[in-house]
Amino acid sequence: MISGGDLEEKKRDRIWIISGGRPVNPDLSNICEEPVSGPVIEYEISELARYLLNPAPITLEEKIIGCKVYYSEPHSGKIMHLIRKMMLKGNSSTEGDNPLVEEIISTSKISAPAFKDECLNALFMKIHAMLRPYDPAHKKLAGLDTGKIDDIKAVCADIGRNRYRLSLKGSINEKIDFVANSLSKKTKVIFNKAYLLNGLFEIRGFKFVSFNAKKSYRLIKFTRNDRTEYCVLNAGYELEYRIYDSMLINYMHLFEQSVKTDPQLREALTLCIKGEATPLKLFFSKQPEKSYSENRFPLVYREVFSAYNISPSEKAPVANALNNFQSIVFFNYIPGSGIGKKKLFTNISVMHDCKALEPIKSRLPEVYSEINKKASVCDAGKLYLLDSLRGYQNV
Repeated sequence: MISGGDLEEKKRDRIWIISGGRPVNPDLSNICEEPVSGPVIEYEISELARYLLNPAPITLEEKIIGCKVYYSEPHSGKIMHLIRKMMLKGNSSTEGDNPLVEEIISTSKISAPAFKDECLNALFMKIHAMLRPYDPAHKKLAGLDTGKIDDIKAVCADIGRNRYRLSLKGSINEKIDFVANSLSKKTKVIFNKAYLLNGLFEIRGFKFVSFNAKKSYRLIKFTRNDRTEYCVLNAGYELEYRIYDSMLINYMHLFEQSVKTDPQLREALTLCIKGEATPLKLFFSKQPEKSYSENRFPLVYREVFSAYNISPSEKAPVANALNNFQSIVFFNYIPGSGIGKKKLFTNISVMHDCKALEPIKSRLPEVYSEINKKASVCDAGKLYLLDSLRGYQNV
């Protein structure tokens, strides 16, 4: 038997993202100067959704592993550079092909010690500092000719070994000093917002351990000047922020359906809430993670096929349907203990829209009916969990 206190705690930890919408009639005069046309729809969103949608900057700690050096174009080479640029126009090229860009990366794997004895930690860092000048990256930085450099950008790496560049302020000398003093150290980095680009969210800025499922915020959807708009309001219907990209709302509905239907995703998120795992990234994609065929059906379909004795010849059109209208949710996290410690796990929830099954609706009504029962309707479509995958890599 679960005590009342335990039940209350379970309610607080129950992960959710966004509710279904309901029509409301609020006074939006303090938000919109122009009149609102059509119905106003209100959703409840969780603390996590509020963080993901928020356009405010977030601050994280990242490890500086090196830099990119952008050299000035020699005056005598500008004409040749222009010719090369014209010849390469339309072709894919990277900075690695550019002789005026040099990457300097430290090979040091040393990170901050975690000994229980603070004196031992201090001694370790002192020895590390004494050895820093012998790092080839430090020698390279010390020998740079600042008169030939246009810019320097730091190269950061997160715990999942993802790299990105960080723009720096100051003179070239100040930028060199910053990189040299920060190599293999963590520094505070400001991101414009939690949503990075193309379906990718940075979720390390959210305090999962403080997540309270009972706390919610209002998301309002309305139409103004023939354009759908969204905004997040507080309890007093005061504006917190506006949302200009409707795709972000679609991601929230997709995330909600994934959380509701995928036990593995709920388990991963719960580990983060309990402080037993570190979240990293959340990514939404339309690109199929795997292709299904007559010989490779997910469990949910194998069970239906078995129940209704579907013949092999009838399975082909089903396989084709499964590879369309997929929406995939990727969640990265690192367990803090157990056999998963020091491993970057990726949970993959493959959501499928029932409209992909229309071609088999009349041919295989039993299959369509069984799958249709598993689907839930939301603003992102009529979705069901097609597959759930999980893998890991060492970090």
